[in-house]
Amino acid sequence: MTAMKTLRHLLCAVALLAPAIGVAADPAKTMFGVELGSRFRFPPCARGEDAMTGRHCYAEALTAKTAWGAEKYQVFYPRTASTPWARGEMVIDVVDGSIEAIYINTWGIQGQGTALEALTKKYGPPTRSRSEKIQGQRSRFPSKFAEWDLKDYSVRLDGTTTTIDWGRITLETHRYRALQQAPGTTR
Repeated sequence: MTAMKTLRHLLCAVALLAPAIGVAADPAKTMFGVELGSRFRFPPCARGEDAMTGRHCYAEALTAKTAWGAEKYQVFYPRTASTPWARGEMVIDVVDGSIEAIYINTWGIQGQGTALEALTKKYGPPTRSRSEKIQGQRSRFPSKFAEWDLKDYSVRLDGTTTTIDWGRITLETHRYRALQQAPGTTR
């Protein structure tokens, strides 16, 4: 191969890779390989592929539409031992192809301490936080709630949601929060 052909091939390869190289994920907006504000490009899961997947994929049969126009996807992701507080799949809300909200289930009371520690390490001290005993749930430990208000998105930890065994971390854009709260939409 001549030097000119080699140079031409190299330039073509660089031109094809340039878009991928130029756009790096923002680690602060990323949870388990999913970036808030990025395009939703995950494939449907193959038959039998779910919680023990080695890649990101979504449960096609469980896709839903919200009252405010978002599409909800249940996304499975590869698990790591370094996140003992994460539970099950994540839910991703998409508007016009863009990921506007990420919801990650936690192990509730059991996982709230390590989840709060990880979020504080990543985002700094919460903007707001509180602890409260949840009435009607037989727990000796209070549930922790924390929120981080960031430039164009927010992060929220609900130590518990429906029971003491379930909690949630939410990342959502300010635009999406406003869309949900617009008159005529119900959450």
